Amino acid sequence: MVRMSPRAGMFMGLLSGVLVLGLGYASTRDESPAPAGAPSPAAVPAGRGEEGDEERGRREADAFAQKALETLRASGLRGELRYDPQRFLIQVPEFEGQSSQTIFLKNFYDEYRASPPERREEALKQLLKLGNLPKTPTLYPAARPFLLPVVRPRFYFESLKLQGPDSVTGGSVPVVWRPLGTVLGVALVQDTPDAMKYVPPEELAQWGVTSEQAFADALENLRRRSPEALISLAPGTCQSAWDDSYAASRLLLEEVIRRCKVRGDPVVLVPHRDVLLITGSRDDEGLLRVAELSQVAYEAPRSVDGRALRRAPEGWVPFLPAKGSKALPALRKLAVESQRREYSAQEEGLNAQHKRQGVDLFVAEFIPYEDEHGRVFSQAVWVKGMDTLLPRVDVVIFMDSERGPEAPPVAVVRWDVVEREAGRLLVPVEGLYPIRYQLKGFPTPEQLSRWKKDPSVMNVP
Repeated sequence: MVRMSPRAGMFMGLLSGVLVLGLGYASTRDESPAPAGAPSPAAVPAGRGEEGDEERGRREADAFAQKALETLRASGLRGELRYDPQRFLIQVPEFEGQSSQTIFLKNFYDEYRASPPERREEALKQLLKLGNLPKTPTLYPAARPFLLPVVRPRFYFESLKLQGPDSVTGGSVPVVWRPLGTVLGVALVQDTPDAMKYVPPEELAQWGVTSEQAFADALENLRRRSPEALISLAPGTCQSAWDDSYAASRLLLEEVIRRCKVRGDPVVLVPHRDVLLITGSRDDEGLLRVAELSQVAYEAPRSVDGRALRRAPEGWVPFLPAKGSKALPALRKLAVESQRREYSAQEEGLNAQHKRQGVDLFVAEFIPYEDEHGRVFSQAVWVKGMDTLLPRVDVVIFMDSERGPEAPPVAVVRWDVVEREAGRLLVPVEGLYPIRYQLKGFPTPEQLSRWKKDPSVMNVP
């Protein structure tokens, strides 16, 4: 039987937060992994617990931002550098030949906090490289040698749409990118030995080149940088040997994937931009090994995604081995944690936007849970009478608001059952990633009674 998480019972405590993106339009080239055990880069500032913890987290983040402003001014950047605490970024203006920049601080802050106290100033000084961003060449032949593809979580790009004041999903994305399967995205960057910046659509227009041609040229540049052999961890299980911030991007290269002679279909994980892991869908030992390595890499700053992926017609899509696989618990835990990070950031972004717009809408929390058997799955609370955006989860907890927040659930039901028997109440929000559903009503008393009498509807896989 599924037990309700204590946090789910507090459905009336609607928490609003600040969306902090892991994507910066400009970031330094020095992107080596941070030490194991580094703080999770899911959201900054941290602190979803008691109010005092949240306030302290915000103060610490603001203090870091002030240090960042001082560092950037020391690097020679001029004009009014503006700190936006809601989005945790710094705007650098165009000023006497100085290019405008938007600097998202999240990755720098993660690395700063992960560093020992005596090395924090060194981590902060990584910002100095942003004063040397590559200038945009006027002609495409001059730009082409510096183009490379970067693989990042799809949410990094999709979440930029939430920043507009008037639209939940209709905002523009100021970088050239495309989906890579269902959970990843690939973007174009201009790279030099000192710095890297994302390519905006207007630069392609200036060069007179299509995104298809630019991506093809970027991929060819990456191919020329990828002759090294993979590291063999065991027969049929391999790890990338690159330490250049583009290891994850090598999953775009079919010849790299083929270098690992796997059992079954190739399965890849890109938990960090400097880590590409490859094994086979029928290799249980290999799947367990890459899961264990991914758990460490995914906790470091500048992580990518924790989900195992297998190629499908639509690209790289999440993969889990069959029930009974000893790798299943670890891979499932990584998958749920990846979803939690995305939904948590999305929740904070939507709440911030709704606050600006004066919209009264409950953005339900994606709640990870581990049961007494060690199975990890996700839950969300569906409250009667509350206008809600519900994430897609494994288990839905139905609450009757008229009974009060301390009352037990009126039903706890697997998602597939809810979708099959009450799917008409779930309306997908168009264009929102990861997907959420606007709720149109509440299950009937007959449905709730039937579900409550049938224990099988609560059994997670």
